[in-house]
Amino acid sequence: MTFNLAADAPLLKAFASLPDPRKSRNQIFPLMDIVAVAIIGILCSANDWVSIVRWANAYEQWFQSVGLCLSGVPSHDTIGRFFRLVDPKAFEGCFALWMHSVVEKIQGVIAIDGKTICNSGDEFADTKPTHIVTAFAAENDIILGQLRTAEKSNEITAIPELLQILKLKGCIITIDAMGCQTAIAGAIYDQKGDYVLGLKGNQATLHDEAMNFFDQVIEVEAEEAGCSYAKTTEKDHGRIEERAIWVTSDLEWLGNIEAWKGLKSLICIRSTRHEKGKTTIEKRYYISSLKTTAERFGQIIRLHWGIENKLHWHLDVTFNEDKSKIRAGHGAENFSLLKRCVLNLVKADTTEKASVRLKRMMAGWDPAYRLRLLGVK
Repeated sequence: MTFNLAADAPLLKAFASLPDPRKSRNQIFPLMDIVAVAIIGILCSANDWVSIVRWANAYEQWFQSVGLCLSGVPSHDTIGRFFRLVDPKAFEGCFALWMHSVVEKIQGVIAIDGKTICNSGDEFADTKPTHIVTAFAAENDIILGQLRTAEKSNEITAIPELLQILKLKGCIITIDAMGCQTAIAGAIYDQKGDYVLGLKGNQATLHDEAMNFFDQVIEVEAEEAGCSYAKTTEKDHGRIEERAIWVTSDLEWLGNIEAWKGLKSLICIRSTRHEKGKTTIEKRYYISSLKTTAERFGQIIRLHWGIENKLHWHLDVTFNEDKSKIRAGHGAENFSLLKRCVLNLVKADTTEKASVRLKRMMAGWDPAYRLRLLGVK
């Protein structure tokens, strides 16, 4: 059966509106051929432009059977040059359009965190590695959006921009201490979302007040101090970690509270880790617009750190992102978004009980499964 995959696959349909950065006289290959080859190549286990095109050349007949690459498969130079030039904000807009079309409503925790693509910098050109800030729906296990920053310190300016493209109503936004800013808290609260923000020295006064308060609380019973309290123990490969959580929603004593829109709770988590005969203790502090139990805050914060093994680990280990040497133009940022598209496609599939790596291999072997991952029934 011959059909037009570009019109049938929801992800490819979303990219149909992507502005083409090429001059019309240089357009040998349609935009959709380039986008489709890149996405499907990555879906089928290729992790760089050269391997994407080599795989596509081997399956050129299949591409043509689904209405793509009728003039042949674009070269890796053509694909690399295209994605160097594509406006990353327009590309992100297409990604967001796709996510809104396939996910009716996101609820629960949205974790926002940054990741640096280690080899994307160029010492000779004096360019720093690309740093990507990602919004990850922790309970849905899908990526909602991303933005590039010039470096980690610029997350403060990128996060509000990322928040604008998300639907936050009824969601809990979690961010580490870099995002603990009054403007970011206000932006979340104004969109009818709730926040749980890490608290460190970048908010020195608030951090010191929280630390002093909980130091006193820990010396007495939580109930006596008017705090909610919970404790968990986790055992894993010879490591034992105990987490004690204290929460107070009585904040009348807290200075400058009016600067933080919706602030209702302060949280302290003390982690005691026993490993290889050594014991380490760490305290972390958070602020939140929620008023809930210590047990629930513990769950929310654990969900936030899930972004490390559910997203960052896969990008590094399964997709070899840190080994990528794509550096020119917008290439690193756009290639990163392509990988996030594919990770969403693979994780959305519930028909096969297999790892992300194995599902990608299966997509390369089995055309029917490949179409199923692309959303074509």
